[in-house]
Amino acid sequence: MRRVLVFALGLVSMSLLVASCGYNTTGRSSGSIGNVYLPFFQDLTTGERVDNLGPRITDLLLVEFVQDKDMRVYQGVNERDLADKELLGTVQRFTETVMTRDQQETGEEYRVVITCSIEYNDLATGESLWKDGNVVGDGNYFLEEGDEGFDDAVEEALGIILDKILDKTVRAW
Repeated sequence: MRRVLVFALGLVSMSLLVASCGYNTTGRSSGSIGNVYLPFFQDLTTGERVDNLGPRITDLLLVEFVQDKDMRVYQGVNERDLADKELLGTVQRFTETVMTRDQQETGEEYRVVITCSIEYNDLATGESLWKDGNVVGDGNYFLEEGDEGFDDAVEEALGIILDKILDKTVRAW
């Protein structure tokens, strides 16, 4: 009987230990972010092969921020005063270059690179929490993959930029 009791107490203790291993079920930011003003990112790459990069990055960020139950996102110009922080961004450059080419010049691999400048500010203090003029994302594709490969490479580059921004804001511990 004593063994069963010791075993049961050990099992309960282990369960409590596992259950308290630091998981937060409310939101990813643990409430430290507050409400965010997120206007559409400017896009200085007009006329390039891909368009609307600024709005696309903004939409990706919006989806991530809205999933966090501890924050609200404001986008209207007259809603800025409701936010605690602001995240401003500009897509500076989009480039597409040949990475490799075989001797027959049939197997060409290309790289797309998207470069942004990002600023994250505390609206209450006016302090810049972080600023980076060189947030870069890239992706590769082969010429034979056509437009689908190109689009996948652009999405990969945008995903890298998204992760870098989230790492410095929401995921910052």
